Amino acid sequence: MNTRSHTLPLLALFIIATFLCPIISAHAQEDFPLRPYYPEVPYITTDKLMAEYDTTVIVDIRSRLEYEVARINKAILLPLTLEDFAKKLEEVRPKKSAKPMAFYCNGHSCAKSYQAAQLSLSLGFENVFVYDGGIFDWITATPESATLMGETPARADRIIDAEKFLRHQLSYEAFMAATKEPNAVVIDIRDPFQRDSGPQIDDIRNIPLDPLLDLVTSRIWTEKKLLFFDAVGKQIRWLQYFLNAYDYFDYAFLEGGMRSIANDPTKVKPVIEADQTVITSQAMLLKLTADQRLDNADRKVISYLLANIKFNNYVVIDIHDVSRDTGISSSLLTNSMKKLTAFGYATHSIMQGMLIAQVDPRLAWKGDPDSPLWNHKVKEFDAAIQQ
Repeated sequence: MNTRSHTLPLLALFIIATFLCPIISAHAQEDFPLRPYYPEVPYITTDKLMAEYDTTVIVDIRSRLEYEVARINKAILLPLTLEDFAKKLEEVRPKKSAKPMAFYCNGHSCAKSYQAAQLSLSLGFENVFVYDGGIFDWITATPESATLMGETPARADRIIDAEKFLRHQLSYEAFMAATKEPNAVVIDIRDPFQRDSGPQIDDIRNIPLDPLLDLVTSRIWTEKKLLFFDAVGKQIRWLQYFLNAYDYFDYAFLEGGMRSIANDPTKVKPVIEADQTVITSQAMLLKLTADQRLDNADRKVISYLLANIKFNNYVVIDIHDVSRDTGISSSLLTNSMKKLTAFGYATHSIMQGMLIAQVDPRLAWKGDPDSPLWNHKVKEFDAAIQQ
């Protein structure tokens, strides 16, 4: 009798557990939806990271703007988009180390932290984790170890929730109607190389985020209705923190950015660049020609860049097209770009097969030299080279 009396409760517990486990697992996957897609990447919970905070190397793989808005205090900024990400990661922590290394980004559905951890594991890094709670879970759990808009401890009440973010987003039709208001200012915050097309709106101001933040913090537009759009509707989330901090109330964003209307020819028009001659510095060209560190392939590549400058001093082109036009293999082309960057003639990145290069504005410039924009680009280029 005793045996049977113990067996029934155990059987009942087994049955309950059998039904509950899939439910618990489903909730776990719902809360952290990317875990099933990266089974090889171990994760670290908020509680465990808090307990091991002092001994863990924490890497923030987001952009500098996101990092400046909100960050884990001891985190090291190392954007995943950096071409030499793997090399710089080894400077952060050796591949073999007893210290845990955790990557994080913006939240439960941010894949970049998983990608960074997956890449590091494939490169032979040990003791690697993803902190998929992200920055906002961390701020909520341990504000004293976080910074939000320059304040530590971070104030959780200053986190912009989804409702407030959505409240400032407009459909294309509502956005267009708002542009007709007399005090409206429409600003395209995309980088120059993203501006191959734009919405059917006149008098758009093209101001990338870095210079835009300087204008926002100077509060010159607090009496205006500000209408912003970006590429895919993600950058605006971080811009909103600055708008709130500097007392802007009348602003809105194009919901989904340019991607939301890109395939509708009735809403989009091509950006036609003014016919401007590329102005080159003969002194800089002579310096480049005499530079013994460069070989013929390097000079051919820089000449090709100078012939294809668009958007001030940017070149954006398919890397296979460059190889075809110059007769230089992709590997040699990449090597030449690294040399040109190392010697201060250009900066570059390669994203999804596209070469994005920025030529020294003092070497060549499509537009008016000595203009405020030219001076800004010179400073921007020098800062990029120093990094």
